[in-house]
Amino acid sequence: MAWVTWRQHRLQALVAAGVLALAAVAAGASAVPILRAYHRAALDGCAPPSTRSGCVLLVRHFQAEFAGGTEVRWLILLPALVGVFVGAPLVARELEQGTYRFAWTQAVTRRRWLLSKTLLLALGTAVAAGVLAATVSWWRQPFDTFAGRMAPSTFDVEGIVVVAYALFALALGIFAGALLRRTVPAMTLALGGFFAVRLLVSRVVRPHYLPPLHQIAAGIDPRARARDWVLDNSLVDAVGHKIAAPREDLAILHAQHAGVDPNAYLLSLGWKRVVTYQPAGRFWDFQAIETGILLVLAAALIVGALALVRRRPA
Repeated sequence: MAWVTWRQHRLQALVAAGVLALAAVAAGASAVPILRAYHRAALDGCAPPSTRSGCVLLVRHFQAEFAGGTEVRWLILLPALVGVFVGAPLVARELEQGTYRFAWTQAVTRRRWLLSKTLLLALGTAVAAGVLAATVSWWRQPFDTFAGRMAPSTFDVEGIVVVAYALFALALGIFAGALLRRTVPAMTLALGGFFAVRLLVSRVVRPHYLPPLHQIAAGIDPRARARDWVLDNSLVDAVGHKIAAPREDLAILHAQHAGVDPNAYLLSLGWKRVVTYQPAGRFWDFQAIETGILLVLAAALIVGALALVRRRPA
């Protein structure tokens, strides 16, 4: 089965190797000016909880110069492509072209045929995704020092969830192919289903893996915990009602016209800033939880695909 799997998927394997090579070259080339700027400004001395004078401006300038390292956000597309171009055709192509009649009438059973190919492809997918995640983590290290890795734009492209999302996409594509029995519709379902699950997990489920923490600051202190994932950062009045932005701006303007310090004025009104956040120290806990969820979903999809394949007449 290993030789057959390689023969059928060698093009995808070569494309994946090419993409990883390009990503490594791009990461190495673009890291040179980033590291040069990082060391020129001696930003290693500004890592939290440093209180070194001028660090706020230096870090802000560094992040603005390189857009905060957000260029890697598009890499969330790559796991989806595994489901579209590797997973979906695996069963759908055999059914669509009728070659399943030959493949499923040999000494290898349908169950072994599907599991063997799935495990081999999963192994290759996991290795490729792991290399990609390690490359991104290395490249983003200067930015993660100040911004952390909990924000969705970073969390999704670092750590073990990259591998988990790639395996989930592969399983979803296989299931879609077994269900729809047509390659193009299966590819469409795999792509749409992948992003639907990703959106649901990141927006609805992930914020509640562990109970968020809360910080209350006096006045209009705008400090949002930079390395943490801030879920909400808003002003509230003395009875806990949120202050709308126009009302906040009007109060600050009033204080400025009266020659009063805005922070002292809002403090006199009893206004406080409430920050709800997931701390940076929970990064690996969240990674483990999300990886577990995705692997369970992937296993369920493969079980479903096996059931569909076994019910298909030879």
